[in-house]
Amino acid sequence: MIYGLMVGRNEEGRYLDDVMSRLSSQVDKIIFTDDCSNDSTPEIASKYATVYSTSENLFIKHEGQLRSEAWANLSKHARPGDWVVAVDADEKLYTLDNCSIEEVLRRSPYDVVNVKRYEMWNEDGYRVDKMWAPHNTMRIFRFSEGGVYLDKVLACGSEPTYVFDWVRKRNFWLESGIIMQHLGYLKDEDKQSKYNRYTTIDNGKFHNINHINSIKDETTVLIPWGIFGDKKVDLK
Repeated sequence: MIYGLMVGRNEEGRYLDDVMSRLSSQVDKIIFTDDCSNDSTPEIASKYATVYSTSENLFIKHEGQLRSEAWANLSKHARPGDWVVAVDADEKLYTLDNCSIEEVLRRSPYDVVNVKRYEMWNEDGYRVDKMWAPHNTMRIFRFSEGGVYLDKVLACGSEPTYVFDWVRKRNFWLESGIIMQHLGYLKDEDKQSKYNRYTTIDNGKFHNINHINSIKDETTVLIPWGIFGDKKVDLK
């Protein structure tokens, strides 16, 4: 089985419907944990996923606790050996050869599969200057019981700590060909919201402060989506 693991709060009118529609075609089942939304987020998610709800708003309080609760919900379904695809409500997955995620995972000789993440800065391009270069993530991995998350208010990661242990043991497929389109900075209001959150809660404690401040840069370097290195790919 391939499980999608997702959390969200007040995602109505953003990217949730499109993201979940795509993800539902790539995995067998999605487990969605709603963080006390006061809009139609749970209803949208329920079209594609099994939905659980937190008893209090955890995202603004302690992201690690929210991720842990989502993991507990996933653990009601997944079994050791199943694949977990951990994405957020503004992230979409593609494969560079346009084959299915299932097909890629069937070829994987490892228990952790790299997903290269691209930060979309507008509808057409992803950012590549300063610390915004595309980077490797550990968003696809085998399920193992008893997973725990870093005890951090922010930047706890989307994967449990055992995944880091596997990577350190080189149980990690770097050249998977799976990429992620992150939409979280796409619009000006998204950038402002991110900047406000990081300066209020973080202010350099969890992320590089220069990186946070660079959200406000007026001049950036962008590459058109679909161009990766020296290749142009018509992604589906």
